[in-house]
Amino acid sequence: MKYNRITIALLFCFAFTFLLSAQTENLQTKVIDGKEFYIYKVKPSEGFYILSHKFGISQEEIIRYNPAAKNGLKKGQLLMIPTNKGVNKQDSEPEIESTFEHTIVRGESLYSISKTYKVPIRSIIALNPGSERGIKAGATLKIPQRYQKPEKQSIPLVQKDTQTAMNTADSEVVEDSSNGTSNEYVYHTIADGETLFSISKRYDVDIETILKLNPGISPTHMKKGSVIRITPDTKELNVTIEPKQLYTEYKVRKKETLYSISKKFGTTVEEIKKCNPNIKQIKQDDIINIPAGIEYNTVTAENPITSAEINNIYNKLYKSDKKGVINVAVILPFMLRQSSPDTKACLYTEYYQGFLMAVDSLKRQGASINVYAYDSEESESTVRRILSDPILKEMDLIIAPENDSHIKLIADFGLANDINVVNTFSLKNEEVSHNAKVFQTNIPHSYLYAEAADRFIRYLGNRKVVFLSHTPEEPDKRDFIGGLKEELNRAHIAYHEIKFGNELNLLDQDSILADASGIVFVPTSAKKKVLSLIVAPIESLKEKRADLDIALFGYPEWLTQVPEYLNEFYKLNTYLYSRFYANPFEEDTKTFHKRFLYWYNKDMINASPQYALLGFDTGIYFLSAIREHGKNFASQDIRPSIDRIQTDFSFQRVNNWSGFINKSFYFINFTPNFTIRKIRE
Repeated sequence: MKYNRITIALLFCFAFTFLLSAQTENLQTKVIDGKEFYIYKVKPSEGFYILSHKFGISQEEIIRYNPAAKNGLKKGQLLMIPTNKGVNKQDSEPEIESTFEHTIVRGESLYSISKTYKVPIRSIIALNPGSERGIKAGATLKIPQRYQKPEKQSIPLVQKDTQTAMNTADSEVVEDSSNGTSNEYVYHTIADGETLFSISKRYDVDIETILKLNPGISPTHMKKGSVIRITPDTKELNVTIEPKQLYTEYKVRKKETLYSISKKFGTTVEEIKKCNPNIKQIKQDDIINIPAGIEYNTVTAENPITSAEINNIYNKLYKSDKKGVINVAVILPFMLRQSSPDTKACLYTEYYQGFLMAVDSLKRQGASINVYAYDSEESESTVRRILSDPILKEMDLIIAPENDSHIKLIADFGLANDINVVNTFSLKNEEVSHNAKVFQTNIPHSYLYAEAADRFIRYLGNRKVVFLSHTPEEPDKRDFIGGLKEELNRAHIAYHEIKFGNELNLLDQDSILADASGIVFVPTSAKKKVLSLIVAPIESLKEKRADLDIALFGYPEWLTQVPEYLNEFYKLNTYLYSRFYANPFEEDTKTFHKRFLYWYNKDMINASPQYALLGFDTGIYFLSAIREHGKNFASQDIRPSIDRIQTDFSFQRVNNWSGFINKSFYFINFTPNFTIRKIRE
């Protein structure tokens, strides 16, 4: 029974192929850019569905080769239908190289690069022997190209149950030939002198498509060595079909009329008159033209696009869109249904309160801002319900919660509706790597560690570097310490390591301290216990060796220990790195504390960072940017914000199609002069 069904299905396919051949054998064909097309005139009542069945192609393909058909088909409309016969494959398909080059950015890893291009790490290592031992910023890696041209989605030719039978039969004899995931894009490394026009010609893709797929580039910003993604062989044809009437000459015989001649040649009197516009009556021996069919000629527009036209395309895609009123949605788990919300929910409420203070500050300057607050309730269904509210599509900005699945829902919504989405709370969420509308305000660990190591060398690299390793426990800063040691090696800066147990003695380290004028101690752990073990011995060394310029290097976690160790930090010339820091002695910080107390009749929760300040700084930055440039402010040259109270902003794209990460962080120096320097760059 099963084989009978298969036989019927195959017969159906053969019959369809025969009918298609019969329908197309009388159609004229033309070859354009190595592709062969039928010239087809649309018949009454024919639409995309009928033509898709007739020619076995999708509606998208028809529109691609006939852009004028976007608004529908009309009777008599001339279409170019691909025959799917390769005339010259080498000419018709763009050449795609098997690899491309990626320039390593500080903070990237093989893992992050493999995720960006959707290739296995082992494939990158195979092309770049030795990369498994470490990669260096500024160096290049060869990346395998894994592009696979999408299969054409034509209308099914057989009934569903018959198709199922065929698939079942095929599965019995055909093994899965998949050898890994493929990629829907070709990745291209921009070469010196390349332009949008030249890349468009090479890959047969529209310039507008390139700009849409790569919001990180512009007509004036085509950086050599950067990578863009492309969908090759998708450019719409700019072809005009010009019909030409063919005819043969005929000598009129005795007693013949236009009617008798039309019957003789299988045409109409009207068609004969069209071929002979100057003849009203005929007589014997007159020479007249008889219709002999229509020949279709095609004219391809090959004029290069001008720079002004390219700029117009870009400006249309990323227009300023300043509309006067700013709409912002804050979607956070306030947990309002709980009788006593937990500390985390209270912190989110405090963030929102700080955000409202930013709104108030800008309104006093004349800004018009509408704020819509929603309780996400830590529920995916609640987030979906919130996003279904029609008003959400009117937003310029959405503040997203910490939950990764909720961020994805909101980020997808933002991308679909051209809305900026701010991820303030999640460090590990990966939406920013491929969604151009996402702004991640926290610099990820890998970038933070790399940037902090670079800044360490510039500020402290002239000192002798000594790592202090507490042996009874594993170092919790293994990744940072490993990266710092790599950078020290590359900079040819020697370092030493002192291992200690429950007691650290620095006075008997003559071999390390000899000939040293300056020294910086770097513990390999940020734990409070380790801090308590190293402070006193370093102070003792400072008292014994007044000739030594001593500094201590520490971690963001130490900021919570400032009230207890402030004097020690001053005395030991301590440097910390952190994404956040509000100097309690600065006037801006004091003023904000007073304003918050006045507004809400309470003090801020003691946390690092302080959420009210985080909400205030975030609100001031984004709302000011939208007010000045519109919601597409990211397409402008975004100026870094280096005057915030607790958090500065310096956004950079991860790649040309990604969102933005905030690469700003502080070096905080507690100086022996009893001042606190917040070092910004």
